[in-house]
Amino acid sequence: MDKKVPIKRSKNLIWLSRDHHDALLIVWKIRQGIRLAVSNMRMENFVANAFQKELEPHFVEEEGLLFAKLAADHELRLRAEEEHAGIRKMAAVLQPGTEATVAALEAFCNLLEAHIRFEVRVLFPYIEQEISPEELDLAGNRLEAEHLIKEPFVWKDEFWVKKKA
Repeated sequence: MDKKVPIKRSKNLIWLSRDHHDALLIVWKIRQGIRLAVSNMRMENFVANAFQKELEPHFVEEEGLLFAKLAADHELRLRAEEEHAGIRKMAAVLQPGTEATVAALEAFCNLLEAHIRFEVRVLFPYIEQEISPEELDLAGNRLEAEHLIKEPFVWKDEFWVKKKA
């Protein structure tokens, strides 16, 4: 039986890996809300806040500290930037009061999850090989400094929790 081996990430990118874990948790929470037939308005509020406080700052870090190290026309950079743009566009559609559909929420989850998997399995391993150890250290130091002062994203409306009868 094949045993899944966790992907070993450079210590300099560990902060981004933690962000990816948090983003996958966001996806899970939305999917739980859909499964529990929670009001879409509650999930719209969650998406808007999660995007503003968690996802957008993460995208800015990746784009400035990692993607910029690749050529502007590099296919992996272009794909990652296009996916960020797509997620940003979908987050804008899911703003509070827009009466998002379940299909739109699911599409947001699918795109975000697929993007994270692409970064973890393809983009980051490539960047770790292509960027010099010194550049990775600089990026890691900046990420650490920014994450140590970052406020954690906390959402009090735990719509993803099934209420006991």
